[in-house]
Amino acid sequence: MSKRITKVVTKQWSFFWAGLLFGLAQILFMLVDIQRDFQVYGRAVIDPLRVTAGLGQMFRGLEVFVFDGKTNLYGQVFQADVWWPIIGMILGGSLVGLMESEFRSWVKYNKKMLLLSFVGGIVFSYGTRLAGGCTLYHLLGGIPLMQIDSWVVVAVMSLSGMLTFFLLAKLGLAGYFKHQETRFYIEKAQLEGSAGEGLGYDSHYKPWRDPWRWLGVLFLALMVGVAVWNGLFNPAYKMGFSRAGWSYPTFTLLAGLLAGVAMAKSGFGTECATVSLELSPALRSNDGRFRHLGLPRITQTLFKGMFPFVGVITAIVITNLFMVVAWIGFGIPLGHHILIKDQLNLGHVVGAAMLGFGAVALIGCEIRSYMRLGLFYGNTLVGFIGFAIGYLPYTLYPQAHEAWLKSTIIIHQAYNWPELISGNPTIQYGVGVIYSVLLLAILFWAVRTSARVMGIPLRTVLGRNIESIQLSLDKREAFKH
Repeated sequence: MSKRITKVVTKQWSFFWAGLLFGLAQILFMLVDIQRDFQVYGRAVIDPLRVTAGLGQMFRGLEVFVFDGKTNLYGQVFQADVWWPIIGMILGGSLVGLMESEFRSWVKYNKKMLLLSFVGGIVFSYGTRLAGGCTLYHLLGGIPLMQIDSWVVVAVMSLSGMLTFFLLAKLGLAGYFKHQETRFYIEKAQLEGSAGEGLGYDSHYKPWRDPWRWLGVLFLALMVGVAVWNGLFNPAYKMGFSRAGWSYPTFTLLAGLLAGVAMAKSGFGTECATVSLELSPALRSNDGRFRHLGLPRITQTLFKGMFPFVGVITAIVITNLFMVVAWIGFGIPLGHHILIKDQLNLGHVVGAAMLGFGAVALIGCEIRSYMRLGLFYGNTLVGFIGFAIGYLPYTLYPQAHEAWLKSTIIIHQAYNWPELISGNPTIQYGVGVIYSVLLLAILFWAVRTSARVMGIPLRTVLGRNIESIQLSLDKREAFKH
């Protein structure tokens, strides 16, 4: 038993178990959020974990701290505040670094990749303003909620992400595209003659001699430090302990922490999931093309076996089942019903394309970026500064953006598929049940397809991390030859 616990603590996890924990983190957040809404407003809606507005509030808090309230870069849209789930995700990444005795500051990125991550951060964060949320809001929140706009965003984002992947591969950056960097796997692969697995590995690299890294750490420390300090002691912060009490901040922080651990223990993220679903057939038919692009073997296996998709669909199913039970069984309305933001409009399409580009350029969507910050990934530290810049077009000109989004609304009456299909509550409940069954079927299909395509047992798909799977596949291939 002690060996099993040690392995759980010190080794990476499978995507399935990461998706399971992430789904439980979502449920914890929703339970606490529903309870608070009843206490404050006397009513509640089912609204899963969200981050983009909270990040804007934290940027506003940093602005007030640095410029003493004399500027208004974010203030037209956001009031200074703290959002504990974001703090939790960053801490979750750092906790995993401590558990595994390995932060990822050792990963070396060239100047081209760093510049691309900075631009990716700008594009991604502006995309969240147009699309009404990030990939967490739509893929891991909107899809379980049966949102129409989220399906459109995910479809466009997936296509954009795949096109961006091929574009950046042409620029010679494919070797950086990994779900996670672990020194053990890279050193093991290089000992076995697979130098292509470690583009970011340089035994002579001194990360803390890079001025860009210090700039990124300073920015992160200031933003987190200002938010946490004010959240603890400033009564003006609505989500701080003075105004919100101890329960809501503590449990939403815990939800973020669990989500951060899930991501850091596996490389769990939205962009890998959608790209793997698209590229798996191509890898099955012609993996030589991807080797030629310089894509690491472990990433080829990751995409071919759709392992990230297995993790994400697991989280989606768990979240959806909780929502349907709360909706049908307890009569709590489904969330994501904000005027303009959640009404399908052209901004969802444009913003989704930006989300797809930004997520691939960052090697991680927004929530994955938080756990990567906790692990001190160099490109994410730089890209996170881009996040702050990307908000500015919207926060400086919010009325112009709102007017454009309002003028391009495509569907006014319905937010989710049950509402679009029928106005009868009984029929809507039936649609919701069918929707849940379809999501479960997709999960079973993904797990079985992964096992069949990779020639491995189902328990391996569910229980082993991708590093150990890849090393086992390498041994099997070497034995054949």
